Amino acid sequence: MTSWDVITPTSIGTGVAKTSLGTIVKPEEVQSLIEFVPYWAPSGVVTAGESMLLETALESNSVNLLPKRVINPVLASTLGATAATAIPVLEAWNCNTPLTAGATPTIQAFGQSQIANTAAPTMGVAFHWSNSRPTNPEMFYNKPDNETSTGTAQTTVAGNTISINDGKVLQSVYGAIAPTTITASESWIASMQFNSNDFDNSQAIEVPLQPMSVGLGALNSALNLKGSYYKNVSMGMKPTCTISTVLRLSEAQTVAGSFIGGVGYTKI
Repeated sequence: MTSWDVITPTSIGTGVAKTSLGTIVKPEEVQSLIEFVPYWAPSGVVTAGESMLLETALESNSVNLLPKRVINPVLASTLGATAATAIPVLEAWNCNTPLTAGATPTIQAFGQSQIANTAAPTMGVAFHWSNSRPTNPEMFYNKPDNETSTGTAQTTVAGNTISINDGKVLQSVYGAIAPTTITASESWIASMQFNSNDFDNSQAIEVPLQPMSVGLGALNSALNLKGSYYKNVSMGMKPTCTISTVLRLSEAQTVAGSFIGGVGYTKI
């Protein structure tokens, strides 16, 4: 038997401070957290030239689930005061977190903008519970604290690193680009590399990011309808692993944006 519950949405403000979204109490019968699903929207009119690049994180003082820090699919910026926007499809983040039947621990959720916005994002989180024990290893998620400028040239750009402790297998990777002021007829097309000397072998991990097309005219949008999330990576790694992220920008831009990558993995 499974069930769903939510932490209802709350504003995370216009700045970049980590903000509590609230807590949820595990039902007594539940023995695992299957997955969580962040959901969010701007609290007002989206400002031209501002993308929303948002982190969601779970923490607990009574459940050993850290780290679970993810970047949500980006609401990409617009050009002009009346251009259309689109919130990307929701992403479910698999957990397989074991929990104790009969206990009622709490889990706290947090939201944080990587980039300040004029209109504050409002964010909530849904939780998918199961009365059965998990049958697969628990998933953990981590990301850099800060985003990196894409630059404007058609080239590769080194991003920030991701540190993993007690890791066993890298299971998923993802990347996100957040444009600022978009330029008519300049699409965003790029890929992201995840490199480490701590992987079990030297095979490449480079994945395409969801392209964003930009039309012609003074009222325009870089619509991003889905995140770039890749499962089944299955790359073994040393227990202590440092992963570097690299953006490969395949079309030059007039104005730089920001990018960030993240990973999912199992532990020893």
